[in-house]
Amino acid sequence: MFQKIKCLIVDDEPLARDVLQGYADQIEQLEVLAVCANAVEAFSHMQKTDVDLVFLDIKMPKINGLELLESLNPKPLVVFTTAYREFAIKAFELDAIDYLLKPISLGRFMKTVAKANKYLSGGSGSGEMIQEVNPTGLPSEEPELLYIKTQRKIVKLDLSEISYLESLNDKVIIHTKEQEISTTQRIGYLAEKLPSKHFIRIHRSFIVSLEKVTAFNSIMVEIKGKELPIGRNYRSKALDSLRRFPK
Repeated sequence: MFQKIKCLIVDDEPLARDVLQGYADQIEQLEVLAVCANAVEAFSHMQKTDVDLVFLDIKMPKINGLELLESLNPKPLVVFTTAYREFAIKAFELDAIDYLLKPISLGRFMKTVAKANKYLSGGSGSGEMIQEVNPTGLPSEEPELLYIKTQRKIVKLDLSEISYLESLNDKVIIHTKEQEISTTQRIGYLAEKLPSKHFIRIHRSFIVSLEKVTAFNSIMVEIKGKELPIGRNYRSKALDSLRRFPK
């Protein structure tokens, strides 16, 4: 009889939580103790009960996954589940046993559970972990993604498709080459989800993809033939990023 692996799922995106819980429900060895929407909720659970394994998102409001892991003592086994490649090296420095890029397949999830089982049974999965990271230290899997909550569904959007985000009254419009997606998620929340090396907030109402900017000066940027204003409070950082971004 195998020993149950007691786990937590921590992610601020409802769709991501549902996917991971659905996978976990298919693996008899996993016992999901709780599904948490933020780091504070997860921390509270871990103070009350022993947890073997945590599936942990990185970019979350207020306290991110890396900060949560650093605060834990003792630390459970942690698998980071994220849409961002850029935190892989830091994750492994914190002794995460795996780093899964969204969207995560069931097969990849099962492989990670098997690795966790090796650790918990006294074996070592570190060799496998190293093999799954390329020479740059970054996983070579799926593209970076953003999950957008619309009125009737959650849209999975490749970051490379985004031209700019525009805040209008009580909604945000995400402009891509093919479509415009409307969401009630706040622009500040979305700014936290976007990698700063590719996106910059130029105004309280606009976030732009640096790659999609075709021209700029001290007061505006041009994308898709449209001029977007650079706000005074954002000007210094925005211009610095625009000048440094490789073309």
